[in-house]
Amino acid sequence: MRLLQERWVLALATLAPDDRLPYATPLFYAVAALPGCPAPLLVFASRADTCHGRAIADGPTAVAAAIYLETETVGEVRGVQLRGDVVVSTRLGPEAAASLRAAYLERHPVAAAHLGERDLLYALAIEWAKLTDNRIGFGKRLVWTFEPAWRRQFPVGSGEETALR
Repeated sequence: MRLLQERWVLALATLAPDDRLPYATPLFYAVAALPGCPAPLLVFASRADTCHGRAIADGPTAVAAAIYLETETVGEVRGVQLRGDVVVSTRLGPEAAASLRAAYLERHPVAAAHLGERDLLYALAIEWAKLTDNRIGFGKRLVWTFEPAWRRQFPVGSGEETALR
C-alpha cells in the first residue's frame, strides 16, 4: 500500500483505560517490517503516560487507525482505515526494537534529538486495512487482511519462545 509510504501522520484510536471512552490522537509514523512478522508494521513514538499510552500499556492492544489525504475535491479522496494490535517495541526483543527504531529515525531523523528516557516506540501490526481511492472510481474500496502478528506468530523478547496472547 503505497499510501502508507506517502503519508506521515496517522490518527490512532484507542479505548481509554476505563474501556468506555474512545480517544484519538495524531502520531508521526514509519512503515517497517520484521522477519517472521507477516503483517505490515507502523512504528510510532509516544509516552506511556499519555491517554493512548495508558490504553496500550505494553500490549498487545487492539486499536484502529486512519491515514488519509486531505482534499476538498471528492474525486481525489484517498485514505486507509486500519485495525491491528500495538505492542511496545522492546517486548519484541533487542534486535527487533533496534530495527524498528532505525526505521522510525530514518523516516523522522529530527526525532533522534527528542526521543528521551520517557519516550517509547510502539509497533502497530496491521491485521485489516480498507483503502478508499476515489481516483480509481467513486467509492472504490479495497480490503486486505493479514495474520495476527503478535497473538499467533511473532515471538516476544526476553528468551520467550511463545507468541504473545
